[in-house]
Amino acid sequence: MTANLPAAQSQDSAPRQALVMSTIAFTVCFAVWTIFSIIGVRIKQELGLNETEFGLLVGTPILTGSLVRMVLGVWTDR
Repeated sequence: MTANLPAAQSQDSAPRQALVMSTIAFTVCFAVWTIFSIIGVRIKQELGLNETEFGLLVGTPILTGSLVRMVLGVWTDR
């Protein structure tokens, strides 16, 4: 009965570890976007960007990430 205990603990710890790592990753990504929005105004002023150029600067990582996620999702399903 005690021989199965470590296996059960390892099965229970995997979802918990995934939850903790996902929470940390989400927090870091949210912090990066918050910092980018704060310094975005200064970047816009220093580079002399108009609204369109600044929109492209902000939107490019979002669009690129979306496209890469689609490709990786198809690749993962195979």
